[in-house]
Parts: sequence; C-alpha cells; structure tokens
Amino acid sequence: MTDRYCIVIPHFRHHRPLADLLAALQPAGLQILVVDDCSGEPSLAVLRQLEQNYSNVQLILRRRNGGKGAAMMTGLRRAADGGYSHAISLDADGQHDPAAVPMLRQLSAQHPASLISGRPIFGDDIPASRLHGRKITNTLVQWVTGSRMIKDAMCGLRVYPLELTLPLLNALGYRTRMEFDVEILVRACWAGSDIICVDTPVVYPEDGESHFHLLKDNARLVLMHTLLILGGLSRIPNRLRQRFQVRTSG
Repeated sequence: MTDRYCIVIPHFRHHRPLADLLAALQPAGLQILVVDDCSGEPSLAVLRQLEQNYSNVQLILRRRNGGKGAAMMTGLRRAADGGYSHAISLDADGQHDPAAVPMLRQLSAQHPASLISGRPIFGDDIPASRLHGRKITNTLVQWVTGSRMIKDAMCGLRVYPLELTLPLLNALGYRTRMEFDVEILVRACWAGSDIICVDTPVVYPEDGESHFHLLKDNARLVLMHTLLILGGLSRIPNRLRQRFQVRTSG
C-alpha cells in the first residue's frame, strides 16, 4: 500500500496564529485536518472562514472540550478513517516551523514504520520554567523506557505512523490533555517501536497565549509520571533478562 500523509492540527482558541500557519503550510500540498476542541465563538467563525479559503483544510469539531490529547486522538482516528497511513502533527499556536514538514515527510518515507519526533532547538525566548520542566520530564522518560532513544518527549511536531499509533491510544484512558505528547512516546517505546528524533527550531511568539494551567496540568503530569514510573519498574526484570541473554549469546 502506498503511504499517504496528512497534517493534523489540534486547536483551542489559537485562530490568529492558525491562520498564518495554514497559509505557510500550503506549499506542502497535504490535506490538513484542524480539530477544534470546543473553542466557541469567535474562533469558530474564523475557523469556518479558513475552511472555505483553503480546499485542503477540513474542520473537525469536537462536542466537548477534552484537551490537546483528546483533539489529537480525534484527528489521528479521522485520518485513519480517511485512508491515510501517516499524520504529521503541529501545534496551532505558531511554535513549530511549517518549513520542517517536507523534511519530516521525507524522513518518514525513508523510515515508514518509525515515529518521527521533533527535538526542539530553543532560542532565548523560552521561559526558564519550561526549559527546566522539559529537562525533568526527559530524564524521567529515559529512565522509565530504559532508552535514550527519546531526546525530547514534549515536542508536538511529529509524524505518527497510524498503524503503530492507533492501538496505543486506548491505553491513555482519561489522560488526554497536556500529558498526551509524553505518554504516547513512552508507550510507543514500550511497544518496541523505533523512534527517530530530529532537530527543529521552536519559537515562543511574543504575543503567544499558552493554555497550560500551572496547577492542574502539573498535577496531571505528576500523576502520569507516577503511573509511568510504576510501569517502568514492572519492566525492569524483563529488561535485565534481555540484557543477560544478549551477553550470554555473545
């Protein structure tokens, strides 16, 4: 079967930067699925106009707000239903470089079974709290997976092979908000999938608006990390057994 690529963009009240993003993505020539997570007005009016402006943009409306992860899951499943084999994801807030899409698609075509994930190259505009938070998350992710394959677990610029990714979604349960990006990578690694990380520029627009809730989302991340650590501990005997077998066979 020929690989078919589309773009999935989860959206919640970022219609202004989204308009610029959609314009910049046009040279890629890919179908774009914009999944709105109950933004309400005036976002919906802008989104409907954007859908009319671009023949390759399809607006998907969620009936209730579920978070970024829920919007991504909706978009990935809709992409699979549409016959696509791979989905390239970007955030709607303007952080990700749309010029990276052709490079990611080409790399994915060379490694179609691999999950491709961005490794951010940050400028001086990144808030210190986010930078330190990422370092803690990445250290924990490498520990629970027993691998350094995942260089950055929080970047939303990715290429998802849908045959690999869809079976992992059910394991996320209710963890469908900001923790999605991290957990889906960990579970892909646990499933034995190959993950390729590539450097990509990331910016924090001066007038950008973050939907990260300091208390609620950090509490969700702590819970997620606790569950992943428990999962990682349960896998230690198997990891030790595999290493012993490799050494004895060599």
